[in-house]
Amino acid sequence: FQPSPTRTWCAYKGEASYWSVRVGDELVPDLAWSYENPLNDAAPVRGMVSLFTERLDLTLDGEPQIRPRTPWS
Repeated sequence: FQPSPTRTWCAYKGEASYWSVRVGDELVPDLAWSYENPLNDAAPVRGMVSLFTERLDLTLDGEPQIRPRTPWS
């Protein structure tokens, strides 16, 4: 994971920081995000990282997962 300059804001959770991920020789920009200092009731997500599963191939317990179709696909 490499820090990205991208930031977004959620009125409920606060500022999101983004992370790019190196896969082999390719740097996939903004593939993950986290809330380093979440607001109020969102405090439990502090220190967690979420991935845009719309943009990667995921296998869970040996089973390939279908990529969801969302605005971030």
